[in-house]
Amino acid sequence: MLHLEGREVGGCKLVRKIGEGGMGEVYLGEQIRVGNRAVAVKIVRAEDDGDSAQIADIARRFQREASLLGNFSHSNILPVHDSGVQGDLLYLVMQYAPDGSLADAIKGRTSHPLTLPASPAFVADLIGQVASALQYTHDRGVVHRDVKPGNVLLQLEPNGHWRALLADFGIARGADSSSLRTKVSGTLAYMAPEQFSGKFSPASDQYALAVMTYQLLTGHTPFEGDLATLTRGHMYEAPPSVRTYNPALPATVDIVLARALAKDPAQRYPSVAEYAKALQSALSAKPVGAGALPPGPATGRVSQGPAPQWPMAKPPRERKPGLGRIWLVALAAVLLLVSIVGASGLIMRQQREQQSTQATQTAQAGTAAANASATSAAQAAQATQAAQQTAAASTVTVTTTPPPISQDMTTLPAPPTGVNTTPVFSDASPGCEGATTPWDTSANVSKTCPGGGADLKVTAQNALGCIQRKDPTQNDGYVAAIAQPGSGSVVLGFRQGQGNTTGGLTNITGYYFRVDPAAKAYVLYKVDANGTSTNVTRGNLTSGLAPHFAVSVLYQGDQMTLYINGVKLKTATDPDFSNGWMALCTTGEATYTNAEMHPLAS
Repeated sequence: MLHLEGREVGGCKLVRKIGEGGMGEVYLGEQIRVGNRAVAVKIVRAEDDGDSAQIADIARRFQREASLLGNFSHSNILPVHDSGVQGDLLYLVMQYAPDGSLADAIKGRTSHPLTLPASPAFVADLIGQVASALQYTHDRGVVHRDVKPGNVLLQLEPNGHWRALLADFGIARGADSSSLRTKVSGTLAYMAPEQFSGKFSPASDQYALAVMTYQLLTGHTPFEGDLATLTRGHMYEAPPSVRTYNPALPATVDIVLARALAKDPAQRYPSVAEYAKALQSALSAKPVGAGALPPGPATGRVSQGPAPQWPMAKPPRERKPGLGRIWLVALAAVLLLVSIVGASGLIMRQQREQQSTQATQTAQAGTAAANASATSAAQAAQATQAAQQTAAASTVTVTTTPPPISQDMTTLPAPPTGVNTTPVFSDASPGCEGATTPWDTSANVSKTCPGGGADLKVTAQNALGCIQRKDPTQNDGYVAAIAQPGSGSVVLGFRQGQGNTTGGLTNITGYYFRVDPAAKAYVLYKVDANGTSTNVTRGNLTSGLAPHFAVSVLYQGDQMTLYINGVKLKTATDPDFSNGWMALCTTGEATYTNAEMHPLAS
């Protein structure tokens, strides 16, 4: 500790210490030359007990921060008034933010505490401000690398509006050096997967901002627990749905966050500004209630009619792990241990800093050396699994190995054998911006495009609400989409056609593959021109489904094979309908992305 209270540094009288971070201490000061105005003075001692290389690194990083901030001019970046060297002290004079940091507000350590989960409007505004600051730095080739609530200072304006000020660029780097191997830097709860191997890019800041968004909307970070749990979560696991903690949020918020939290940086939004725009759109959508699921499958018409009955769900049989599974678990544990060794120094340092931090001005920037090459090997060994967990990009992508039906999916699995891998059409957001051909919307459903998908909501009781693409029709083929149910069931229609248009019956003929996550059951049923529904086959799922899953059907002649996440459920036979188009439907509310139709291989 420096114990500099009462001293004059850089023309400022230091009053008291108000914070401590990875690059020194922060004092409340009075800038004598400017009417004794209150300022925050960040101080680093250039000479310490470290070796000459460490001392040079401290000075270099401090000078970089001073140079960066001195040239920045943005309403959401903490202003720097002065910087320099006085004896063995490096100092940075900054604007004083008496309202503390976002971390202080969350922890209730300020006069303006923030209760989580925060309102969607507040989150959209605050994240938008931080994103604007980050976009400004990214446009100038600078990656922050430690975006977190402790580094977002708050300024309460007279009208009650909270203004965000991004601070602490002590570990910022130029984006053009992202290919170089560097020390692992950041704060573990907010670190992007690539930072574990010393890599970074503007997409790394986007990931951290998405973690912060998740925290504000739910009161939790996506991954919580000890060192091993956090490391494994960021590198290999999909985060829980935000609606697990906050059921009132629109379903599309999960889609936006899933993309921003993709393990592969290339799968995230092209810029942090585009992420903020998609988030604002998603949060402005009508909230989803957390009520009970509607009963029974509906027919393709508004009026009542016979409907297939759902079987009772049976619990799956417990399976004992075989030798192969035990070996894989052991291998995964070894790989994870390698990652932990690389990050352990980082965590120990962060824990020391967090004990002394009172983030009223800046927050700690946790840094430590990491075994970068070993971590990179662990990451490469899990590349396939990580790809299955990445969010939907602007163009549809596929994974090659079918995951369990319980795994969260935001990219499509590869089509089954016998299907041409080149689709007839591929719409990442069906019926929304970017769709190559318009999708028709049935009369009993509302469709919105809040960002990242098409959100369907049934407007009539006991109805099946659909959007359908009539071009092209396909006698034999394969249809697939990523579904995220909000309530009720998701339904994939195929060989669908125009039925009897009298009595309000439209677009009802065809086959429908309906999945009910709550009942852990599925049914393939058909609807004729009179609106009569008949079961073709049905069954129970062996496990629960994740918030997002891939639903698909392979149909050829009179045979139809049903899939979830590329895993075959059952093949059924029925000769009634031979051609038609694709439909995406729901009995309640659901969001669809990555809709595809494929021809069969010739």
